[in-house]
Amino acid sequence: MDIEVLRNGAKNERVKASELPSWLLSRGISSVTTDEIAALLAIPVNQIPQRLAAPRKRSEMVLLANGLWAPVPPEYMTWGAPPAIDFIDALMRRLNADYYVGWLSAAALHGASHHAPQAFQVAVSRAIRTKTIGRSRLQFYHRSHIDFAATVNVESKNGVVPISNREMTMLDIAGGIGIVGGIDNAANLIIELCETAAPDFALLAALSAHYPSSAIRRLGFLLEQFTDIPAPERLKLISDNRETSISLLDPQSPSVGRVNTRWQLKINQEVFPDV
Repeated sequence: MDIEVLRNGAKNERVKASELPSWLLSRGISSVTTDEIAALLAIPVNQIPQRLAAPRKRSEMVLLANGLWAPVPPEYMTWGAPPAIDFIDALMRRLNADYYVGWLSAAALHGASHHAPQAFQVAVSRAIRTKTIGRSRLQFYHRSHIDFAATVNVESKNGVVPISNREMTMLDIAGGIGIVGGIDNAANLIIELCETAAPDFALLAALSAHYPSSAIRRLGFLLEQFTDIPAPERLKLISDNRETSISLLDPQSPSVGRVNTRWQLKINQEVFPDV
């Protein structure tokens, strides 16, 4: 929100710090900077922490990042902050990072919610530390392929948020076994993502250029073993054209077991999906 817009909005009224959260919410303002608050309240910037101490204690305002605040809607005051989906875009803009919501969080937004995600998982264009804001634990993963991300927009209360599309979510899951809670959970998620629609293999093939062979092979193997969709021959062709050593089905388990020569995968862990 522009400072001048805030000034004009409060031109004929006196806004007090104690009234700031309700004033912002009533005008549909979901985030505001420290400088904007100072302009709105007509006080020096260095007084903001003291003036907002009481609203923060009542969980009416929350500090999202250095210099960025959000009013907390009444229904989320027991959480201490709005849901992450409602402030992630403002937070990423403040941190000057490109992003998309991925892995478990994207899968859940696509309807694969067999296991509720315990964290809000975000791919980012630079390194950002894990944050806990209210009830939400935000995990950030630096990824070099942000510029090539295939995303769809989902509606939040404060606008739209980019999430990885179904195909990219599958590749991220297959490439991030540790991120999604293990090979069994990865299989569960891929099965669920295929229940409403078969993946677009042309798109998977195009996106696979940005993923290691292990992710492509795992995805092809899991699709072939645990779904009813046609054999993913496009992924098989990409796998065959990669001159790399045999990959592990489960990168978290020891490198022992038989080799699946079709997918060049060492089956070092049996997979037991429970969906």
